[in-house]
Amino acid sequence: MNRKSLSIFIILAVGVVLAVMILQMDQPTVSQHEEPAGHSDAGEQGHSEADETAAEERAEDKGPHGGRLFSKDDLKLEVTIYERNVPPQFRVYATDATGRNIPLDQIKLNIDLHRLERVDPIQFKPAGDYLLGNKEVVEPHSFDVKIKAGWQGKSYQWQYSQIEARARISDEAAKNAGIETTRAGPAEIHQAVQLSGEIGLHEKYVAHVVPRLDAMVTRVKKDLGDPVKKGDILAILDSRELADAKSEYLTAVKQAEPVRIEVERQKLINTNTGIMLDLLEKEMDLDTLYEKINALVLGESRAQIVPAYGRLIRSKAVYEREQSLYKKKISSKSEYLLAMEEYKSAEAKYIALREKIAYDNKLALLEKQRRLEQANLEIKTLAQKLRALGLTSWEINNLSHEQKARFTRFALRSEINGEVIEKHIAVGESVKKDFAVFLLANLSEVWVNIAVPVKHLNMAQLGQRVTVQAEKLGLEAKGKLTYLGAVIDEKTRTVTGRVVIPNKKRLWRPGMYVTVSLVQDSRKVPLAVSPDAIQTIRDWSVVFIKVGSQYEARPLELGENDGTRVEVLSGLAVGDEYVHKNSFAVKAEIGKSAATHDH
Repeated sequence: MNRKSLSIFIILAVGVVLAVMILQMDQPTVSQHEEPAGHSDAGEQGHSEADETAAEERAEDKGPHGGRLFSKDDLKLEVTIYERNVPPQFRVYATDATGRNIPLDQIKLNIDLHRLERVDPIQFKPAGDYLLGNKEVVEPHSFDVKIKAGWQGKSYQWQYSQIEARARISDEAAKNAGIETTRAGPAEIHQAVQLSGEIGLHEKYVAHVVPRLDAMVTRVKKDLGDPVKKGDILAILDSRELADAKSEYLTAVKQAEPVRIEVERQKLINTNTGIMLDLLEKEMDLDTLYEKINALVLGESRAQIVPAYGRLIRSKAVYEREQSLYKKKISSKSEYLLAMEEYKSAEAKYIALREKIAYDNKLALLEKQRRLEQANLEIKTLAQKLRALGLTSWEINNLSHEQKARFTRFALRSEINGEVIEKHIAVGESVKKDFAVFLLANLSEVWVNIAVPVKHLNMAQLGQRVTVQAEKLGLEAKGKLTYLGAVIDEKTRTVTGRVVIPNKKRLWRPGMYVTVSLVQDSRKVPLAVSPDAIQTIRDWSVVFIKVGSQYEARPLELGENDGTRVEVLSGLAVGDEYVHKNSFAVKAEIGKSAATHDH
């Protein structure tokens, strides 16, 4: 090869290299500052074969800025959603058919984003070499896009759709999956301190049942979990000690009966004696007196007072006769004075006897009443002993009709309304009088025992509102702090607090661990959702709105969370219908769909 040929070869080689470089420079490239029109998160959603084909067709329509190309007549628009270091925004590049930039002030452009529940209109204005949308394109980027443009007196329209984080679920399928919805709205957010607690028995409604005497078990009538009412028989026991107590009681009752009869008779004697003394005041003759008092019960009073009254009448008659004879000078003065002395002596004895009879009768009644009180006290003491052993008043009052063979029988009864929590008794065993054979409890109310750390003591006050939750069981109750201990535990450095909560449905079980929120303050927020409604998709915290039979994720900006409500700062509107139960089922359904995130 000569020098001329070599020069020609070198020139041709350089030309080929330059031609290749020029061709590469002519190909459109994606700007480092522009997001492509669509981005796909393979870890979040899958693609069907049809979607992949559509994606390839769209790729052929990509512009130099990575956006979708729309052209008609002489107008060509490239629509992009830019989100590098700024909130997502539409940027639209306009050129003519030859690729030359069109002055942006000559173009009017509107884009409407038709979402499930609303339409977001976006206006555009020039910003550098593109038209900039006046609103953030909020996630999810799932909508039908309608483009309207005006240039050189002509109108242009295009539309396309991109769907993501959306699934269609029939009402029947939603019901079967346990999906429930509600309307978003305002709520109260409580600022609270969360502590651990444990459900315990309400000690006011707990009864440890002991036999109260040594006995043998002959029958057990209640088992674990059985409901009981106050007075129900729990078990039948046999006790010699009870038989002795019953016998002592009946003996005291029998011994008191004669005393009671004596008291009643003495009362009658005292009453009748008063009647007799009133009759004697009328100074009637003995025949008339006998007729009046003959049927009265007077005891010894009759034998004492009637003879004295007779002597008084006779001495008075003698005195009056001698006085008359003395005045007529028929009788001597000595005979008159002797008659007067006998009369006054009989009168004095009669008056003294009246007083003595009244006193003796009253004293006799008091003495017999004292003996009756002692007898009644003995009966009451023995009856209290029987009640302490568990007998009812009816059983005690009817002991006299009970067969002696049943004196050893003892019915162990419930002292409260509730249910059997523990049982330590069996037929045939011997039980001690102080051994707890049953534990009964009324579970309509339970205690929540809280360990309040020292650092939180200034946040706990009696009467403070409290929310109790068992998250795994979906239980929640409200109450007030009713007790706060005065002593700090040396080992745990905590103070015991207590809350009483209702338990009508018996869902709160003693021994259950719970979360207790001491409410410090509360404020009303315009919008809040249930914590169970929130799921995670990509790096979003979302809830799923429902429109018809379609469900779609709505990324949220969240505020405070008090465990029962989460404040929503943005991403949802008041009145939106959202899934608040079993939202994970919607997430799973969306995960199975073929929706992609495409700009």
